[in-house]
Amino acid sequence: MTPSAGAVPAFPAPGFADPTRDAQRAFRAILNALAHPTHCYPLTGPAEPPAALGPGLAAAALTLLDEDSAVWLGGVLAGDAEVAAWLAFHTGARRVDTAAAASFVIAAPDALPPLESLALGTEEAPHLSATVVLDIRGCAGPTRFTAQGPGIDGTATLAAPWAYDGFADEWHRNTELFPRGVDLLLVDSGTVTGLPRTTRLTTADPELED
Repeated sequence: MTPSAGAVPAFPAPGFADPTRDAQRAFRAILNALAHPTHCYPLTGPAEPPAALGPGLAAAALTLLDEDSAVWLGGVLAGDAEVAAWLAFHTGARRVDTAAAASFVIAAPDALPPLESLALGTEEAPHLSATVVLDIRGCAGPTRFTAQGPGIDGTATLAAPWAYDGFADEWHRNTELFPRGVDLLLVDSGTVTGLPRTTRLTTADPELED
């Protein structure tokens, strides 16, 4: 019998082909991305991830999530039964209904709640803040930022087609909370770029760009 369109497979699609080595590579890519903000690193995911996740988000989820994690999914991810089954099977992460209760938030820019509404940690335990995994696949826009902070030699230019209206102000408020605040992972189909809370962004003047 042929499954109906949109049916959830009886068994979730496989995760990493080589779980140990592939997870180590993905973990190194994410660590490097956060240590060197604005730099883009290859992120190789499973061959057949749920379509709504794609290989990049799938790799990030397999690497970051475990049974102790609370994850919130935004937009189309929230209602995708295949994504829910795949994440539960491969990570054991607990789904939460409100983004403020999540240690990891996975969403596209148009489904991301305001950053200040997420878990921001405390002065005593800043590590309890949320990590945002932002799905930037297909984003298009002219915004560019000049970035400064730890891990950046002087300044760096960051193309940000994913930057939604109000992001620059939200991020400025986020950096002012240090040591509290969220960290951001920008994930495309096969790459990851990090924006830790220590990275300061100013909107670049396009007339000054080469």
